[in-house]
Amino acid sequence: MSQGSNSSFNSPFHRLRGCVIVSCQAAEGDPLDDLDTLTRIATSVLRGGAGGLRAEGTARIVAFRALTQLPIIGIIKTYDANGDVYITPSFHSAKAVSDAGADIIALDCTARRLTAPEPWPELIPRIHSELNRPVLADIASLDDALAAERAGADAVATTLYGYTAETRGIRTPSWPLLQSLVAHLTIPVLLEGHITHPPEALLALDMGATAVVIGSAITRPETIANRFVQATRPADG
Repeated sequence: MSQGSNSSFNSPFHRLRGCVIVSCQAAEGDPLDDLDTLTRIATSVLRGGAGGLRAEGTARIVAFRALTQLPIIGIIKTYDANGDVYITPSFHSAKAVSDAGADIIALDCTARRLTAPEPWPELIPRIHSELNRPVLADIASLDDALAAERAGADAVATTLYGYTAETRGIRTPSWPLLQSLVAHLTIPVLLEGHITHPPEALLALDMGATAVVIGSAITRPETIANRFVQATRPADG
């Protein structure tokens, strides 16, 4: 299992070892896109045993912080002209996440962000030195993860697998990617994205993931209901 750390900022990841982290988010326009609703969801998953939360936006982070002292992974999402999502792409957004009370700041650490106005390799040491927070590198490939580790990231998560040009549209966990990450990195590895069944979470931990992050499979009734509907529809023809 990936055990190491690049810095002294790793204690939240030690607390999360072996845990299910629940991402309590809702896209704009989703029926659940309401602060009180998401706070109630966060309350419910904490009662269900979640070991931490992932939250988007300062208002949600503040609300979730009032619920628990368990680790919170905080992000701010922005979108480019093509509608592509970027995660905490600036120091200003990272500081907002920190000030709101997140224990961990997650950044988009994919290759596509290397030419951004504030490239993530420059953000990581600044977050460490000025905000005193650990950084979770959201990645889509082994190359992304290795680069993030070299730049000082405290952990990586497979959050963006399925959302970059090379992986777009994939909606299942990449077990080979997880295996490669655990084998090649010395920092904690989180499996995030596309987990739909409890045995998948257990498999990830058995393969060496430090923790698993689960979102839609727990927090989005629309997605859950559609999965049942699709499974009960007769096959065409």
